[in-house]
Amino acid sequence: MRLLLLLLLAAPAFAATRPAYVLRIEGADAFVDLGRADAAEQGERLRVYRVVEVRHPTTGKMIRDRFLLGEVEVLEAGETLSRIAPPDELLARLEVGDEVEPVNPLLPREAPTAPPPGSAQQGPGASTPSTGGPSDAERTALRTTWNAALKLPPAERARVWEQFLSNWPQSDLSGPIRAEIALLRAAPPDAAKGTTRTAAAPVLKVNAPTVALTHEPIVLTLTSLAGPAPRAAMVHWRERGSPTFRTVHMSPEPTGHFRATLPEGAAVEPALEYYVEAVDPQGATLAAAGDAKKPKHIDIRRSPRDERIEYRNRSRVRVSNEYVDFNRFKGNDAYNLFEADFLFRVYTAVHAVRVGFGNYRGTGTPRDQLDSGLPGQPVGFTYGFSELELRLHPSLAVLLNVSAGVTRDGIKGGFDLGLRIGSETGTSLLIRGATIANIGQRGSLALAWDAVKGWPMSAEVVVTNEPIGEDLGVRLIYTVGRSVTPWLDLTGRVSYQLRDINHSGLGFGLGTTFHW
Repeated sequence: MRLLLLLLLAAPAFAATRPAYVLRIEGADAFVDLGRADAAEQGERLRVYRVVEVRHPTTGKMIRDRFLLGEVEVLEAGETLSRIAPPDELLARLEVGDEVEPVNPLLPREAPTAPPPGSAQQGPGASTPSTGGPSDAERTALRTTWNAALKLPPAERARVWEQFLSNWPQSDLSGPIRAEIALLRAAPPDAAKGTTRTAAAPVLKVNAPTVALTHEPIVLTLTSLAGPAPRAAMVHWRERGSPTFRTVHMSPEPTGHFRATLPEGAAVEPALEYYVEAVDPQGATLAAAGDAKKPKHIDIRRSPRDERIEYRNRSRVRVSNEYVDFNRFKGNDAYNLFEADFLFRVYTAVHAVRVGFGNYRGTGTPRDQLDSGLPGQPVGFTYGFSELELRLHPSLAVLLNVSAGVTRDGIKGGFDLGLRIGSETGTSLLIRGATIANIGQRGSLALAWDAVKGWPMSAEVVVTNEPIGEDLGVRLIYTVGRSVTPWLDLTGRVSYQLRDINHSGLGFGLGTTFHW
């Protein structure tokens, strides 16, 4: 009852307590509206929570709850704002509007204002209340002392409140506080032991597979074996090699159980890493399995079904034709390229082998003679080629291409070297450089993506001196494909190229691909 009376008398102090929020995120720093006026200081630890508000579909009532994201440290405390430094895994999930609160509120740092000269001095034992009401500093000190003493044994709580009275001897609450101190001093010695037992951390067990197959659901469960059940739990996971963790909140089930299913596509070779955290009834974060520095792992293996699908899709035939013009369809700086090839995926260190043939026909003119009306120089190259793709890593491959054929001057050859970063059939960056006998050289940078299912696309920049190896030109190319059937794709290509501001043109191309 004494403690309840103290809470009622201290209501003005707790009324000053307000929620604090993340106001701004700048690079690796963030700013919150807690400052020295709120008893925040450098080095203080803060908890960050994600607030969720939803409307119940049946009752129509608004439901509000919050979930712990992690802890941060105050780097610099201003008068009303503080700068914090979230860890990388928390920074990736942090949002403006997330709530923050101190982990271990500090004891008051402000001393009471000295009485004016000539006024009567009150000793520590004085209990005469002041007449002006508690100041903001006293309210902050009272709130901080309350939080600091909340979980302590009776004897230690008494010492904390005695420290408050020594700092604030003129407090309006000095009488109830002294009565509370007397009750705490009279508490039996084993009362502290009971406090320790009720504050014991729960005993948690996490169940997760050690091996999983690609594309299958991965389910993790958390069970409370002893102690108070957690009020929330979360799984932080990432693909092995990824710099950041992603978070999935576990769903509560009866009798202290929690369950979470990782998102579709999380099971990616060779493994995924994870750790599990729980939040106890008092709001403290507990490590249930692993941590960010030493996470647990699940080995990921390819399922037999995926092996069959992959090995069925090993062969490809592609036919394409492209017309490229550099001088507004005047016919003196243009070429046409036809190619057909067959590719077979070996799935070893040599990932794929490609062979084919092509026919290159064009007309070229030096740039300073393009407007002279002189006939252009015809060029041609009918050739065969072979290419090896060496897979150094699932996301890194080297392509080696050698060609040989007949030109107007006899038998000639060419060489093409490429580096692909990313997936062969998904998002990738392809860098290539080539030299073609009697034709010229080219360098290209192509970005391919498959963001729209069934519509693969790519954008490419080419620098080349084709078709006669004279003046450099730049090509901008956009390609879009369409999967017509599981074994047939069609592609269309449009390009714009120029030698200079006065000599430019368009290009068009079509292609088809059969794969099985």
